[in-house]
Amino acid sequence: SKELVWHKYKVPADMEGFVYSFVAVAETFPACIVISDMSIPGNPMFFINQEFSKITGYSKSDAQGRNCRFLQGPKTEPASVAVIQDTLRRGVDCYVRITNYRKNGETFQNLLSMRPVHDSNGVYRFCIGVQFEVDSGTDLKKRLKKLGLLLQLLPSEIEVMHKNDKVGPKHLKKKTAADVGKNEDQLIAQAMTKVADVADASDMQGGARFADHHQTM
Repeated sequence: SKELVWHKYKVPADMEGFVYSFVAVAETFPACIVISDMSIPGNPMFFINQEFSKITGYSKSDAQGRNCRFLQGPKTEPASVAVIQDTLRRGVDCYVRITNYRKNGETFQNLLSMRPVHDSNGVYRFCIGVQFEVDSGTDLKKRLKKLGLLLQLLPSEIEVMHKNDKVGPKHLKKKTAADVGKNEDQLIAQAMTKVADVADASDMQGGARFADHHQTM
């Protein structure tokens, strides 16, 4: 899995288990997935998957190490950009529809959800972005429901070896009775398998109302 991560990025030792397990499964996931390190100035993406390259035209070497705003251009909606910036600053979940640009200059509509990942000390470590291309034929309400389910299956807190007295926002990832005894790698793989099942589902039931631009969870 190490070869999937940006070659100039040093994965924090306390996050290696999570990062390498996650990217191994996310690499072939049927939606664009990126991970940014929130502790580094500029919040560069240190991982993009195959679907991201397929949709945008940017290879790993093109995109990794850059902030995702390089996909923006003249037709990108300022309101959507503001939502993304606010979400990244506050460390909350969100959904936003935004116009992005492919490498060849073509525009496309992108439905983006973002999940902040904190460690068990409350420190904001990563942001996971999940993106779907949408067009006039896309059932947006169904896709939003699907994104909502996907986001809830992604981890929001990662246990680290040593806790300290730092205070910060925490989004605890609950363990069920069936999860007891499993290590973090197994839990990540299990969650991502469920995510893939949801992403491939042809129909969804339930769900919530979503604003045109975003809804924080």
